[in-house]
Amino acid sequence: MSKKNNNMSVFWAMVQRDLIAQWRDKWEFVFRVVMLPTVLIITYGYVLPKIGLLPSTFPTQMFAGMIGMSIIVTGIHGTAVPFTMDFNNMHEIEDRLQAPVSANLVAFAKMFVGIIEAFIGGLLVLPVSAIFMGSNVEFTITPERVLMLIPILILIALVSATLGLLVGTIVKPMQVAAMFPGFLMPLVFSGAIFFSWKSLSAVPIFQKLVLINPMVYANEALRYVLTPQIDSMAIGWSITGLVVSILVLGYFGFKRFHNMVTGN
Repeated sequence: MSKKNNNMSVFWAMVQRDLIAQWRDKWEFVFRVVMLPTVLIITYGYVLPKIGLLPSTFPTQMFAGMIGMSIIVTGIHGTAVPFTMDFNNMHEIEDRLQAPVSANLVAFAKMFVGIIEAFIGGLLVLPVSAIFMGSNVEFTITPERVLMLIPILILIALVSATLGLLVGTIVKPMQVAAMFPGFLMPLVFSGAIFFSWKSLSAVPIFQKLVLINPMVYANEALRYVLTPQIDSMAIGWSITGLVVSILVLGYFGFKRFHNMVTGN
């Protein structure tokens, strides 16, 4: 068997093992993925517009943001938590590093599972949106826009996995409980979920600060494709932001991963 084929066999074996483990906890996964989007959708996409505290157009404004948020938060959790648990508690990652493959392949296998979970997270939020926001959401889907959407979803999933890799090499198991309020909440509420980036022109300082948040580029790219009637960031800048986020987060994530592997 060639080295390339051996690497792929080991890679898929690692991925399949993690997916089987996740399947055993599938209902916990569904609950974790759906809970936050459901609460936000019911509150901001249904109740507040119904009682007149938000305009009836608000569900359309937040629709793309809900999908982007679900993909990124799910991908971060699906990559970061297994990393931090494997390194600090179960030490399973050490067994995988004994395989005759590069350390990078071990990291990619963990990230790939996170990417799969990220896509599932994005799909799960769609029926919730349809149930509670229904006819209040106006979005556009054409064959041309689907072709634009697919690479954008792939980029967003890669962003979530690289960010999950970085977080997973920083956060310790006892800090996982604090990850949501301390890290994910600021990421979510500054991530252009409920507003478009251009609408922040009224608060220019905040408009510039949120550009460090990769979720902004994800949601703006989705908003450009799914709800073109909303004035959003130019798609070229959104794609550039996603690519730069992948490169920067991936660089520091893999650097920290190698430092942990080598004990530096």
